Amino acid sequence: MSKKLAYAGIVFLLGASLTAGAQPSDNPFHATGDRGETVKILPTPAKAGEAPGHALYAPPSGFAVYRASYGSGNLVDHGGLEIPNAAFKQVFFNGSTYDATTASGINGFVNAFGGGVPDYTIIQQYGSHAPIAPGITNAGVYDGSGGTPSTISDTQIQSYLAGLFAGGLAASSSTIYGVYLPAGTTSTMGSSSSCTSYCGYHSHFTYNGTQIKYAVFPWLSCSGCTLSGRSTLDMLTIVTSHEIREAVTDPGDNGKNAWYDRRGYEADDKCAWHNLYPMKTGGYWVQPEYSNANGGCVVP
Repeated sequence: MSKKLAYAGIVFLLGASLTAGAQPSDNPFHATGDRGETVKILPTPAKAGEAPGHALYAPPSGFAVYRASYGSGNLVDHGGLEIPNAAFKQVFFNGSTYDATTASGINGFVNAFGGGVPDYTIIQQYGSHAPIAPGITNAGVYDGSGGTPSTISDTQIQSYLAGLFAGGLAASSSTIYGVYLPAGTTSTMGSSSSCTSYCGYHSHFTYNGTQIKYAVFPWLSCSGCTLSGRSTLDMLTIVTSHEIREAVTDPGDNGKNAWYDRRGYEADDKCAWHNLYPMKTGGYWVQPEYSNANGGCVVP
């Protein structure tokens, strides 16, 4: 399967700029949040459901385009803003619980993923309101001392981040704050919880007039979010690749959604948990990204 991918330029679905509307509720990649809002999650492989004919790992055969695992049709521009010049801040809730190998591995992944590689530049085609930069800025690491709570809700995550901003951490609408939870802490959201319902999610809230985009990453050594042959670091980079690209292409800025298909699936939802592959740069494991230009999930 060898269609040529247009990495440069702005490519989008002509005539598809629509007013924002409610996304379908029968989507396993959506959950009801603490306040009754829709939150975009990456469900566990079991919750995502079967996708017959899709392999877990892509063969090492170079560029390929695979049909989407989930959703229907191409992504549609629903009129919301993308993040044109995104940065990613690694926030370790309890830095002392992250071993040096995993922590440095995540930092290395952010550098590699944001360095203008095709694994990320593919989303430039979705820069319909402002051109999406060919990379993301690594905004560094914040090592927290938040202890190891048994559970932490989405509301508490927002309060935690607000406390960091009040304490001097820069609050920016262009930064995605990736909150990495320690082993032993379960993330909860409404009636959903990590490792049984989801392996990560992204959302947003307003702090002092600034819309904050953030993603939450549980420690992925639990049975619901592990895959045969993959380390905890592999699982974290797979989920981080999913959440970064979706936060850029559909951040929900000012309450208006951007890119998702007619059934409510975002770009990475359509390719989740199948044809996973190691990046050429650094060998970090990621998932494919859906490309309107190629009509499928791209392994570059």
